[in-house]
Amino acid sequence: AVSFMDAQVGKVLDALEKSGEADNTIVIFTSDHGYHLGEHDFWAKVSLHDESARVPLIISVPGRKPGVSDSFVELLDLYPTTAKLCGLEVPARLQGKDISPILDDPKAKVHDFAFSVAGTSKGLMLRDDRWVYIQYGEDAKGGIELFDMHKDPKQYTNLANSPEHAPVVIKWKERLAAKLKEVRANDLNP
Repeated sequence: AVSFMDAQVGKVLDALEKSGEADNTIVIFTSDHGYHLGEHDFWAKVSLHDESARVPLIISVPGRKPGVSDSFVELLDLYPTTAKLCGLEVPARLQGKDISPILDDPKAKVHDFAFSVAGTSKGLMLRDDRWVYIQYGEDAKGGIELFDMHKDPKQYTNLANSPEHAPVVIKWKERLAAKLKEVRANDLNP
């Protein structure tokens, strides 16, 4: 599957070169979701664990040096970023942010954490370098998961019910409430 995808991307890039427009084209490679292959006893796109929530993102801009960044970005960031890179005005009422500063400085940060949702499970996820907080339902009645990425990068030990991690859970629950308020305040629906 990976070699097939690589071959198809190669065909697109070859056609772009042949068209003469490669120096005038921004190329973005990404996906809308990851894919479980048995991790956590899951198959396909069914969770907010890294296997499902993290996606590849490659942005190639003519005249910019290649680089690698660990900064958090969200797919909502692609619209304001491409608009900015194309010299267009970025509307103020967008949920995404321009991440083009990361293209110039891979250590730059645009987000303190990543936010993701899973509609079928009503899951909401916030993730920073240290913690992954997943809440099922806005009232958390579906449960809460908390993972320490420094000690458990594969996300197998849920710390949400651990008394010593209660302050961390409270902090992330408050952050999630603030994020949802921010999203709704900037919602495009009337």
